[in-house]
Amino acid sequence: MKAELAVLTRLELYFSLRLMTRTMRRFADRLDDDYDSVMIFFVVLEACFQAIIAFGGSDADLPTIEKAYAESISLGASLFTIGEATGIARETVRRKVKTLIDRGLVTTSDRNKNVYVPVSVLLEPAMLELVRNYAADTEQFVRTVQFYGRPAG
Repeated sequence: MKAELAVLTRLELYFSLRLMTRTMRRFADRLDDDYDSVMIFFVVLEACFQAIIAFGGSDADLPTIEKAYAESISLGASLFTIGEATGIARETVRRKVKTLIDRGLVTTSDRNKNVYVPVSVLLEPAMLELVRNYAADTEQFVRTVQFYGRPAG
C-alpha cells in the first residue's frame, strides 16, 4: 500500500507541475509572453470562477447570468489582493491591469473597482479552447491516477 501511495504522490506532483507549466505557456501565448500579466490574469480569473460557482445550477438565461455576475459584490479582485497573491509590486500590478483592460481581457467593477473578467471574454472561442485544453490535461491526470490507484490483482 505504501508503494502505491508513493507512486500516486509522485504522479500528482508530476501532473500538477505539468499542468501548471502547460497552462502558463498557453496563457502566455495569449498575453504576449508577459508572465506577470499571466499571473495577474490567473488571480482575477480565480476570483471570477469563485463567483461563477455561486451560479452553479442556475437555469437563468445568459443575459440574466451576465447581469448577476457583473453585479456580484464578491466578483473580482482588488489591485492590493492581486499584488499580495502574486508578489508583484502594486504599481506594476496597476500598469499590467491597465494593459489587460486596454486589451479587453479584464474590466473593473463600477461598484467596488475590483478587476474581473467579463463573461464575454470567458465565452470567446480562444478562451474556451484554453479551458478545454486545461480540462483535457486534468482528465488525463485523473485517468492516470485511477489506473495506478486501482487495487492490484
